[in-house]
Amino acid sequence: MDSRNGDGDSDQVADRVFLETTRRFAPPRLAQTDVALALQLAQVSPGKPVADLGCGYGRHLRALVEQGHPHPIGIDRSPLLLTEARAHAPGARLVKADLRALPFHAGSLAAAFCFYSSMFLGSDADALAALRECTRTLRPGAALVLTTDNPLRLSQSPQYHFEQDVEGLGRVVEDSRFDGTVDRVTKSLVTPGGKRLSATFCIRYYAPAALSELARDAGLVCRSAPLTETSPQLVALLEKP
Repeated sequence: MDSRNGDGDSDQVADRVFLETTRRFAPPRLAQTDVALALQLAQVSPGKPVADLGCGYGRHLRALVEQGHPHPIGIDRSPLLLTEARAHAPGARLVKADLRALPFHAGSLAAAFCFYSSMFLGSDADALAALRECTRTLRPGAALVLTTDNPLRLSQSPQYHFEQDVEGLGRVVEDSRFDGTVDRVTKSLVTPGGKRLSATFCIRYYAPAALSELARDAGLVCRSAPLTETSPQLVALLEKP
């Protein structure tokens, strides 16, 4: 998770809410499937430098290690999430950084991955800046594999409510509203001790045509899988010429 723009205290709460809820509701096999597809698209050999942009607590890094990439690079702005990633994927090389200013030399990455809109948590300008940095750090002919929720499917049901009591965690409540471009998601957690944590995430989505235009502005060529309202997610291969 990355590209946050709030104050330090609110960022820490958001990171904690994201961590506690995601690791309860996102099973390891989901990350394994995500990574298997991404590696198939990227066609990158084991041992080459690859990066997970917005790595969060390391679930995709762990899957990369398990699928033949022993030392993937994980980039995130959150100290909390990077600490968790260090324990979750001990072979990974972790870097605290902003996706809009990657601390890597030009042409140093053989492939990059961004799972579930990690670079699209800010404005259009933030998204373009992050993609341009990715372009700079990729080798010629290398690619970014990007996965997001499906904006066409979200548009069919723009409002969503979920709540559940989770043993050992507390009561989890999620409400979201999608306006066709940005999904505003508020997650709340009430712990067994009565403490309430709440955070709002604004996630920007791009339909294939808009994503292709954004990629072109960043110097990438977008090749996305066919998308319909029933597709579970958008998967795109963004290649550096």
